[in-house]
Amino acid sequence: MRTRMRATCLMTFGIAVAMGMLVGGIALAQATWVDEIVNSVAFYKTNYPGSNWEPYQQSLTLVREAVSRGDQRIVRNEMGKFFKMLQGRAHGINDVAADELFNFALMVTPIQEFNIAVPAPAGGGF
Repeated sequence: MRTRMRATCLMTFGIAVAMGMLVGGIALAQATWVDEIVNSVAFYKTNYPGSNWEPYQQSLTLVREAVSRGDQRIVRNEMGKFFKMLQGRAHGINDVAADELFNFALMVTPIQEFNIAVPAPAGGGF
């Protein structure tokens, strides 16, 4: 009886650990796309120091926090703002950096999952 109880406890513990890893893995995968964009912004900030990247970084911080909380509304709104800032070259960012970052963010962001409105590029199409 005691051996059976111990086996049941170990199996329950193993299932709990596996479930924790699965849920943690999903959260990690969702955070990864935001981290990739954050790293790209840091790259462009280094290469284009005359631009004001702070508002972009602040927006992505809000997105990262919202993803970790599962707040899809904030993710949708902030990423929509982020794309609009890039499109409008808000805060004096370089045109090349804006275009490259816009395209990269568009590629890695789960647009459909969060129902993010992406503004059409100024040229009239992708």
